[in-house]
Amino acid sequence: MKEIKIKIIEGKEYKVCIEKGILINLGEYLPKIIENKRIIIITNSLVNCLYGVKLLSSLKKGGFNLDLIDLIEISDGEKYKSLSTAKYLYDELLKRKADRTTTLIALGGGVIGDLTGFVAATYMRGLPLVHIPTTLLAQIDSSIGGKVAVDHPLAKNIIGIFYQPKIVYTDPEVLQTLSDKDIKNGIVEAIKIAVIKSPVFFKWLEKNINQLIKKHRDLLCELVKEAVSLKADIVLKDPHERGLRKVLNFGHSIGHALEVRAGYQDLSHGEAVALGMLIETKIARNRGICSQDLEEQIKQILSLLRNQETKLEEELNVSSSPPSLSFPRKRESIFKYIKNIDYNKFWETLTLDKKNSQGKITFILPEALGKVVLVNDINKGEVIKALEKFKKEWKLC
Repeated sequence: MKEIKIKIIEGKEYKVCIEKGILINLGEYLPKIIENKRIIIITNSLVNCLYGVKLLSSLKKGGFNLDLIDLIEISDGEKYKSLSTAKYLYDELLKRKADRTTTLIALGGGVIGDLTGFVAATYMRGLPLVHIPTTLLAQIDSSIGGKVAVDHPLAKNIIGIFYQPKIVYTDPEVLQTLSDKDIKNGIVEAIKIAVIKSPVFFKWLEKNINQLIKKHRDLLCELVKEAVSLKADIVLKDPHERGLRKVLNFGHSIGHALEVRAGYQDLSHGEAVALGMLIETKIARNRGICSQDLEEQIKQILSLLRNQETKLEEELNVSSSPPSLSFPRKRESIFKYIKNIDYNKFWETLTLDKKNSQGKITFILPEALGKVVLVNDINKGEVIKALEKFKKEWKLC
């Protein structure tokens, strides 16, 4: 088992435990972590069908009384990561008489993890929290570092807090049930951390990306371990995102704004971040911060995520266009939020990003593989210029 220790405050730490098949053995490990055997699992219907019974069976084998374990299902999708869903969960916890010793288990992807974490942090001023991430994106990114939040219609993740779990149990085996789209969403976040921190990991991703898309078990496990280690290293140095940790937002300023403008529907987080990395890299290129070669490297690795079953020309309908972005669907549905963008409304959304300070718009821009810079004087004109160049390159105008 790979164990990555995360110590946020002196004398208190938790572990990210990564092991194939760990889900079916949680009943053995969990009693050592939580004081009370009163548990409420929060998940969605799909994950419950896949892993709910397995988790309950594992807990029963570990000596847990299933009469003391409840399970609450919520709807799936980013649009449900909201205060209204949080209120529903508060109501359900009150109905079940959950108290401060009741452990909440987040069984699912990023939405489940963020929402459950937010509720755990705010209900009775804090409940024990355990993460069991079931998507690649959640395993390598959202379950690591203690950022929990819900969305507002005007800004993503704007209502939140830092709240650390008791432990994170990561089972790479569950990734075998993911759709191609969900695998690619996670790979985008792996590419992000590689650009930020590790040229070696970036090269490894380039070499193995086709096998990763095909869900090669050992390679996916290796990816999870490396990406978690890289992110944990940054989080440990800046747990509350006062400086260094902001670099993890590469691609997310533009990406989050796109998700907001899409109403948290149709455009997945991975798709939005992929677009964000491309456009933010273009801003870096326009400023002379990065080279054309780096821009091409980032564009090329994202293009490798294209649908393996679709010919490039068929997917784009234009043989002279750049390679397709990462996700197997029609180009119009991926790019429509850029093609029809209202620059004034988009800029207004960017001004609400939580990284901004004192009216200054902050982006993370790539300088070289393994090196990014924080730029806090981004202006509306250069964002529009990058978007217009992007639209021309991808024949969206």
